[in-house]
Amino acid sequence: MAKHQNKHIREAIKYAESIGWTVLKAGPRAHIWGMLYCPHHDRTGCRIRVMSTPKDPESHANDIRRQAENCPHLQQGQ
Repeated sequence: MAKHQNKHIREAIKYAESIGWTVLKAGPRAHIWGMLYCPHHDRTGCRIRVMSTPKDPESHANDIRRQAENCPHLQQGQ
């Protein structure tokens, strides 16, 4: 799996993976780097768009962490 070029976003992706999220890298012509999918594997599951070159990478990484932690499907599983 290719890694994100920004270290803050790369760490946020690793954190999301550690709590059960799945990464799907986008194609070479996509505007986003990839998508994160929560452990709830159906249409109602949460998704997080990972941008390839956000204006503020640290803020985007914090948003990824916050959204991953606040997933209602993780709360139900615990």
